[in-house]
Amino acid sequence: MRHSAIAFLFAGLAAAATPAGAVDGYVVAVGGADDTQSLRVGMIRQWNDQWFNEGHWHMTGYWEGTLGYLNSDGHNGKSAADASFAPVFRLRPNAMGGAQPYWDLALSLHLLSTRKLDDRHDLGSALQVAPLVGLGVTFGGKSQYDLGYRFQHLTNLGLKEPDDGLNLHQVRLTYLY
Repeated sequence: MRHSAIAFLFAGLAAAATPAGAVDGYVVAVGGADDTQSLRVGMIRQWNDQWFNEGHWHMTGYWEGTLGYLNSDGHNGKSAADASFAPVFRLRPNAMGGAQPYWDLALSLHLLSTRKLDDRHDLGSALQVAPLVGLGVTFGGKSQYDLGYRFQHLTNLGLKEPDDGLNLHQVRLTYLY
């Protein structure tokens, strides 16, 4: 299963090649929790909209599509491929350039290659949602670099039993052009 998940990940990356104008940046995230490691790679498309642009902060956002690999070290652990998509809302300062903090909030949709990662993590179905919260800092002359932390909880919302869920802590590096 491990080799097929890796093959799925790389096949998805090759299939996801899109015209440069449709992508504003790339993201790599590593992390894990609960005896599960996570690796994600993906693409970002920024929104052109801003809200609550009064004062020093504003809300904006971006679309994020990623392909990931989950590997469990738990009893009877397995690996899984994970495709996800999310509209991400970001609260950030109005300034550009230099180091700028931000907060992210989203609800992502995930499709896993298996529903059971180990004896403690039976997710009930391959389709999962994951509320997430993140924080970080953008930096560089045009704020083109982004280093952040994210917490997300995968769940099927109790639609199918069992729903053991999975918590993930991730460190992310993003490059925007």
